[in-house]
Amino acid sequence: MTEIKVYKDSVPFSVEEIADRQEPARVLMCSPDHFDIVDVKNVHMQGNIGVTDKEQMWEQWNSLKQAYDNLHSKGILEEVSVIPGAEGCEDMVFCANQTFPWRMHDGTEVVVMSRMRHESRRREVPYFEAFFKAKGFTPLQFKNVEMFEGMGDVILHPHKRLLYGGYGHRTTSEAYEELSQMLQAPVVALELINPKFYHLDTCFVPLSVNSVMLCKEAFTTDGLEMVQQLFEKVYYIPEQEAEDYFSLNAHAFESNGEKTAILQTGSTVTVKALKAEGFNVIEIETSEFMKSGGSVFCMKMMY
Repeated sequence: MTEIKVYKDSVPFSVEEIADRQEPARVLMCSPDHFDIVDVKNVHMQGNIGVTDKEQMWEQWNSLKQAYDNLHSKGILEEVSVIPGAEGCEDMVFCANQTFPWRMHDGTEVVVMSRMRHESRRREVPYFEAFFKAKGFTPLQFKNVEMFEGMGDVILHPHKRLLYGGYGHRTTSEAYEELSQMLQAPVVALELINPKFYHLDTCFVPLSVNSVMLCKEAFTTDGLEMVQQLFEKVYYIPEQEAEDYFSLNAHAFESNGEKTAILQTGSTVTVKALKAEGFNVIEIETSEFMKSGGSVFCMKMMY
């Protein structure tokens, strides 16, 4: 049995040894009522302070919401919920960051509350805690963690109780020591070395038990070797495509037997990889949100 711990340099186990996990089928979004670019929290925000086109912003967000609603109406998703954006929380629309929901071995649903790096984003967390409490989740708090940004940095291995944790920009490596014990799941910790890819969800997209897309320029050699050991097929997406189109901020998931990928419009290598893996590809314009450093995956939470 694979030891419940953090793996930073090597992975002395195979994916086949990891317990299975049921994939989530509910989506949470946050409306961009107060979305704005008021400071520079990542390199993508440079030069974009105050330049948001509100009309386009709403049009783009509504298009993404409609895509999820359509999947719900087809029975692919179980539920689509929306939290209204709060005043003074200009980045709250990026609702992948404030929490990490998880189902324990006994079926108990828990949600790990984030420790956001930037003070203005810490104001967002209580709204999501209230949402998950109302859904019956038990909130879990870190004891000795400085930074942890939820599903922005923690990505699940499809169908397996195995987590990948990015660290170096918004989450500390120490966070995974606590997280692994809290959730009773092994964590493969991946150092992020490129400021363009400040969250793991901007450069790493597992597609199936055996396949993953990534941008190799985001990772260390040790990190890449661990990923290559755990996935039979690795699709390498060009750095320029991942940067220009946020193509590795795609939301690729399997629910009720259907493979769906939603991503920013315009990428070619990424879309080819997704189609090769049997995904139904939905391209959405998210340029107003990309100015702030996020696209589709950042703008939803699946739980």
